[in-house]
Amino acid sequence: MRTYQFRIPHKSRAAFTLVELLVVIAIIGILIGLLLPAVQAAREAVRRMKCGNNMKQIMLAMHNYESAMRKLPAGLVWSKGGGEIDSVGSAFVGILPYLEESNAFKLINPDIPWYLQSPQAVRVVEAVYLCPSDTAELLHVYPFIGGSGAPSGDTYATCSYGLSVGYDDGIGFLPGFLGRSIGTHCGVFAPNSWLRLAQITDGTSNSIAIGEAASGFKMCEGIGCRTPNRPPFGEATAVFGWLVGGVNLPAFYDPGFRYSGAFASTVEQLNKNPVTDSLFNVTGNSKFNRTPSWQGGPHRTANFRSFHTGGANFGFCDGSIQYLTQGIDMTTFRLLSSVADGEVVAIP
Repeated sequence: MRTYQFRIPHKSRAAFTLVELLVVIAIIGILIGLLLPAVQAAREAVRRMKCGNNMKQIMLAMHNYESAMRKLPAGLVWSKGGGEIDSVGSAFVGILPYLEESNAFKLINPDIPWYLQSPQAVRVVEAVYLCPSDTAELLHVYPFIGGSGAPSGDTYATCSYGLSVGYDDGIGFLPGFLGRSIGTHCGVFAPNSWLRLAQITDGTSNSIAIGEAASGFKMCEGIGCRTPNRPPFGEATAVFGWLVGGVNLPAFYDPGFRYSGAFASTVEQLNKNPVTDSLFNVTGNSKFNRTPSWQGGPHRTANFRSFHTGGANFGFCDGSIQYLTQGIDMTTFRLLSSVADGEVVAIP
């Protein structure tokens, strides 16, 4: 009996050539290059939305404060019998009792200056005061303050939002630490000044209360400055603490400490980079001089800024949150930041 052997043909395995492999790698690289910006843009959109939600919570707390006190919180408050350095804290301290899930509320003593607060209190990171796009560290060390021996220590929790002083950065006060009167170019906030909603004659929906003031930017010295600060000029970045707030005083400024502070104005354009530093000149009668910097006044505040693409979030006095582009017309920008200029403008 004859036997037959069947052989199954052996198929040789085809291999990738070097050219084919390089083509595949190039295609993958192109796809990643196309996808990565889209992913980054989506992430930034989420961060921008979260930032707007934070501002919404801040404005809600301010309205709850107003409902209880019949006035908005002061931009800065001084302790009774204290001097220029003895501020208790900014409006961000004032709204703590009305801020949902505040971790610092029970730790802050509202009757003593910022530098006498406990180290535990000043280091509390309030997530609602931080924009997710801000590149600054959550806790910042200020060697200059630490060298003064302040009981609060040298480390303070960071803030990403600024209190609007309007187009008028002449933030001096009246004798006895009384707040300045409301002028044409004034914003919502000023030292020892509690604004009533009735004083916002331009309308709450057309008046900026707060805006982004990211702490991660480089900082420079003086209105119109363009050269970033470098050591030994204190802080090189516009980082500021929600507790300390305020603006820089000559007592700190003259020895070399620079600070952006919790106040921001529309004297300069949105997203100016590097950020202008602040100065609250309380030497002699300058403390009573309420002339804006653009009219030769002795004070100045930082500009609004954010790390979002092409603009920043702003909280208006009616509680709404609007995104303004950095190319906004400066006249419009300044009118929106003033509460009693007599002109009503549309939000672009």
